[in-house]
Amino acid sequence: MLRWCTLTMDPVEEIKARLPIEELVGQYRQLTKKGRNFVCLCPFHNDTHPSMVVSPDKGIAYCFACNAGGDIFSFYQSIEGVDFRQALKDLAERTGVALPETPVATGAKKDEKERLRDCLESAQNMYRQKLKEHSVALQYLGDRGVPAQQIEEFGLGVAPDSFSETYEHLLKEGFSRSEILGAGLAVQKDLKEGRIYDRFRNRLMFPIHDAQGRIVGFGGRTLGEGDAKYINSSEGPLYNKSAILYGYHAAKEAMRSAQRAYMVEGYFDVLACHRSGIHNVVAVSGTALTSQHAKLLRRSCDTVVLCLDQDQAGRDAAERAFHILSAEGLHVRSVAIVQKDPAEAAQQDPHALQAALESAGKPYIESVLEAADTSAIQSAEGKRMLLQRVLPLLASVPSAVEQEHYLGMVAAALHTSKTALYEDLARLPGRVQDSSESIVAQVPVEKGAHTQPFSKVEIALGLLLLYPSCRPLIRELIEPAEGFAASFYAAIAALPAGAEMQPDALDIAPEYQERLNVLLLFCEEHNMHNWSEVLAYTKVRKQCACANHENLQHTLRGLHDKLLEAQQQGRGTDETQIKNQYQQVLKLARLAASG
Repeated sequence: MLRWCTLTMDPVEEIKARLPIEELVGQYRQLTKKGRNFVCLCPFHNDTHPSMVVSPDKGIAYCFACNAGGDIFSFYQSIEGVDFRQALKDLAERTGVALPETPVATGAKKDEKERLRDCLESAQNMYRQKLKEHSVALQYLGDRGVPAQQIEEFGLGVAPDSFSETYEHLLKEGFSRSEILGAGLAVQKDLKEGRIYDRFRNRLMFPIHDAQGRIVGFGGRTLGEGDAKYINSSEGPLYNKSAILYGYHAAKEAMRSAQRAYMVEGYFDVLACHRSGIHNVVAVSGTALTSQHAKLLRRSCDTVVLCLDQDQAGRDAAERAFHILSAEGLHVRSVAIVQKDPAEAAQQDPHALQAALESAGKPYIESVLEAADTSAIQSAEGKRMLLQRVLPLLASVPSAVEQEHYLGMVAAALHTSKTALYEDLARLPGRVQDSSESIVAQVPVEKGAHTQPFSKVEIALGLLLLYPSCRPLIRELIEPAEGFAASFYAAIAALPAGAEMQPDALDIAPEYQERLNVLLLFCEEHNMHNWSEVLAYTKVRKQCACANHENLQHTLRGLHDKLLEAQQQGRGTDETQIKNQYQQVLKLARLAASG
């Protein structure tokens, strides 16, 4: 009997087939055609000219300046900050690929983060139900201009005015005390007594989500008197306030589309902007802006428009934000409004707020100069005070061309020369720093280290694949001992004589397939793929000799370290054997160098 069987494609390969690399990268960066490939500004470092190469043929996007990127999964993991499992789930949803259900054994436990997330969702369901019955909170939201539709959309709720109601509810839902504490929903003030209290009491609750839209914590606004106005969930396995922006999950698509993000100060400001038709808006939650926040924004846009509170504290926050955002290569602009904040502006005239935000204001340094007291800067003291504010801003501008532009503006405002400003800038002490790390964004390069992403032997093997006629030269190459190079060498050596030399024909370990494609892209980008056969033979042979020299030098360093260890530990027999090995390898190294 003839039996039909259905062949199903591996989900990973099916997603790759449905989502071209250029389509995915194009959702984050503007692509420019360059020959067979595309190029764009790299989203993984402070790139000022297109360093990322996107190859549709190889399904790879890679930056050889900072050695970041890969296939669609590696790229998505890096730019969204997720693991492979989450990347697979997200990209499957985007492409409509059905993932096979993972069987869960009876009684099998969810991992810690899943349990904590379930705990937060259970609390949110309770808070939302409580809000429907809470006339004071509903009246307050109405007074702030928040309609029912937005209450539902943003999942607002109310924490009951009780020390234990939330905790007891969650216990009944099957969560342990350690899980409730870990989710940041309760506090244990006295460890000896062991009593646990609700963290949020009599508060309007704003759920906070990560970049993927998963709940990670809450912000609570008091509905009473005498309490702290706002409190947030405590930090834990899910909630890291230095890396979470309120509203980011709902804003990122609009941010990518406009290549612009609006930054405001509070939850109500975010809601107000949404009501005014501005959806690419975020706010920090529970902390000042950090470089981690800036990196998160850099994934989705290249410009941040500040619309912070219009008081002195807001102006100070804007200045600090400028330093941190500029260090990540983001353009920073500023919008001034008449009202105290966007929430107040939206209540008075939402259309005027929308118009003000959509104008994108002015470059931040220009707004600082325009706000300066022109009469005060006529005196030497006034000029000094303005310089104290403006020079650190100029020092934070990463682009030399942009910095030159602003130097001209500052020089004109102060009636001085750019030369004088350069001198003052050169004497400026250290840059402003983020509380957690340096905000000077540079591609880390170890001094004296070889910065190429591939070793000489890997490049030699890549050339052998590009030029099949040179394949016999593999006999002149010292076989690598481990890793990608060893797998690649074995795959080429195992091919039968006359076999097609194509990447797909190689029996290479799956975990090295992406690196192989990046290597071939590296060779292509460095014009190694269009040599004549005669030139290729000469070049490949020379590369093999360089690879052997590198290999032997590495072996010599390893033997030298072992020899020192044997001498220090008094292992005489081992010392003699290692010395003999060292001399043999040294002879080979000299022969390789003379050849």
